[in-house]
Amino acid sequence: MDNFNDELAFLATATPDEEGGGLLQHQLVTSPLLTFSALKNRPQDFPSRGLVGISAGDRLYFNTNAPNSAIVCGVQGSGKSHTLSCLLECGLIPDSRVGQLPDPLSALVFHFDTSDLGRPCEATFLSLPAGHPIDQALLPQVTVLCSPSNVERRRLAYSSLSHVHVQPLQLSEKDLTADRMLAIMGCSNLETAPLYLHTILRIIRDIGSSTFSYLEFKRRIALEPLDVKQKAMLKLRTDLLDCFIHPGAREIQTYFRAGGLVLIDLTDPFLDGLTASVLFDSVLGSFIDWQTACGKLVVLDEAHKYLVNSDSDRLTRSLSDVIRLQRHLATRVIIATQEPTVIPATILDLASVIICHRFTSPAWCTHLSKHVSTGSQSDSARWFEEVMFLGTGHALVFCPSALMSTDGERGVTLLGREYLKVRVRPRLTLDGGASQLAVRSGSEPPVTVFSTFEPPPTPPSPAPSPVTAAFLLTVPSSTDSNATPSSAFPSPDTSATLTADNPFVPPMAPQATNNTTRCTVPARLKHVVGWLSRNGALETPVKMSEARAGLYWIFKKEYLGMSKSESWKTMLQEAVDGGVVEVINADVSKKELRKSGQEQMLRLIVGLNRIGYTRG
Repeated sequence: MDNFNDELAFLATATPDEEGGGLLQHQLVTSPLLTFSALKNRPQDFPSRGLVGISAGDRLYFNTNAPNSAIVCGVQGSGKSHTLSCLLECGLIPDSRVGQLPDPLSALVFHFDTSDLGRPCEATFLSLPAGHPIDQALLPQVTVLCSPSNVERRRLAYSSLSHVHVQPLQLSEKDLTADRMLAIMGCSNLETAPLYLHTILRIIRDIGSSTFSYLEFKRRIALEPLDVKQKAMLKLRTDLLDCFIHPGAREIQTYFRAGGLVLIDLTDPFLDGLTASVLFDSVLGSFIDWQTACGKLVVLDEAHKYLVNSDSDRLTRSLSDVIRLQRHLATRVIIATQEPTVIPATILDLASVIICHRFTSPAWCTHLSKHVSTGSQSDSARWFEEVMFLGTGHALVFCPSALMSTDGERGVTLLGREYLKVRVRPRLTLDGGASQLAVRSGSEPPVTVFSTFEPPPTPPSPAPSPVTAAFLLTVPSSTDSNATPSSAFPSPDTSATLTADNPFVPPMAPQATNNTTRCTVPARLKHVVGWLSRNGALETPVKMSEARAGLYWIFKKEYLGMSKSESWKTMLQEAVDGGVVEVINADVSKKELRKSGQEQMLRLIVGLNRIGYTRG
C-alpha cells in the first residue's frame, strides 16, 4: 500500500488543468494567436504580443513570445504583403499602439527576383515612419545583403531609403561547413551526380567539417587530374563560389541583432531560383546557429519564386526541421506567397497559422483544404466561396490552437475547426506596396506608393532667374542662407558629392511633416503630376528619359507651336518653378553621367492633394 500512496503522490505533482477551458498552462502560453476576450482574462500569460487586426469586433493578437509558424497567401493586391509587414512590426517595433514587446526579435528576410525592376523589397520600409508619429530609434535597423554581381543596381534601388544599409553578400570561412559546401556545389543527389562531384565530396570529407578552409579546398581541386570537360563544369561551380565566398569577409552572424532586420536580397538576372534557395539555406543555417538570448524570426517573402514543392529540396527540408524544432530554437517562421501550391505538404501540416487573403483559384482551395481543419467538404466549399469575395486587407485565419474567450465564463477555449474573418490593422511604418493605377476619377483620393505619407511643403523662394546659357533645373532655395530648409526633400549638396568618379547623387528618404503649404501650377501640368505620382516618383525618382517618353503626348498637345525639345524644357521648367518637381543630377554633364552609367532623375516633391492649378 505504501507504494500505491507514493504513486498517487507523484501523480499529484503533475501540472493541473486550468479552470474553465481545461487547458494546460504550457498550451496557453504557447498559443500562436489569441483574442482580446481571452487576453483580458489572463494578461500575465502573454507578456509579448502584437496586434494583428479585428475579428467580429474583437481584437486579434499574434503571440510574439512563443515560437510558431505562419503562412500568408493571396493574389497580388489582396493585402498579403501588408499583413506580412504588420507581423514584422509586431516582432520588431516596441510601440504600445500595436501591442506589447518588451524584447524585440531579430528578423531574417529572404527576397529573390530574376527581374531587377529597381524596386526595393517592401520589408525595408519598416525603417521609415508613415503618418503616425513614432520615434525613429524604435524602428528596426535594416541591413540588405545582396548579390555581389548586382550590388550597384540594388544600392540604387534602396538609395531613397536613408536608414537602409546595403552590402554585398559575402560568406566567410566561418560561415561555411562541409554540409553547406556540398549544397552550394550541387552534391545533393550523388546517385546521379557526375564523377567530378564525387571528387569534390572526397576533398571536402578529407578537409573535415570543423576546420573547413576554402583556400585549401581550391588548392586540392587544382591538383586533381580532371579532363577538359570536367574542368569546364567544375569552373562553373567554383565561379559561383568565388562570387559569394571571401575568406576574410565579415562573418554573417555579426549582422544579426535584437530589434534588427537583415534582408538577403538575391535579386539578380544572373541567378536562378535554385541557386538562390541554396544560398538562402546557407544563411538560414548561420542564423539558426547564432547564439543569442533574443527570439528569432525567419521570413520568406514571395516564396513562390524560389521555394520548391518537394521534400527533397534542401531549403524545404531545412524549413521543415526549423519548424519542427521551433520551440528549442526559439525561432518563428513566416512564409508569404502568391501561390500556396508551391508550399510543400510537410510545411502546411506543421504550420501553426494559415492566413488566406483573396484568391479565386479552385486548385489553391483544393491544395489548402487538405491541410486546414475545416471539417467536411461542404465546409471547404463555404470558406472558398467566402475567400473569393474578401476585400483588400481582409483575410480568413485558420489556427486550431488560437485562444478564444468562452462566453459567460472566465476561461478560454480553442478555435479548433472554425476560422476567423479578420480585418488587418493599419501599418505604423510606410507602405511601399500600394497599387499604382493608370486612371483615377476626380473623386478618388490620390493613390501613391507612400499612401499614408503627409506630403512635404515647398520652401519659400524668390522668383527664379531667367534661363540663359545652361538650362537650370533646381528646386528654388530659401532667401535666408542661414535658415534650415523646410522641405522634406532637401537638394543634395552637389559640391560635396558630385565628382567625375561619383556624379550620381542618391535620392534622400522623405520625412513626415504636418506643414500644409500648397503649390500652384498651370492646369496643363495636372497630367504631368498625375503621371509622376502613378509611377512612384514621390517615393523613388524616375529616369528623365522615361518621363519624357511617357509625357510626350502631353507636351505635344499643350505646347503647340514649339519644337519637341522646347516644349519639354518649358513644361519641366514650369514644374520646377512651381516647386512640385526636383531634378537630380541637374548640374552634372551628360558626358559624366554616361561615364558612370547614370542619368538625370525626376522626383515629385509634393503630393496631389497639396497642388492647386490655375488656367494658363
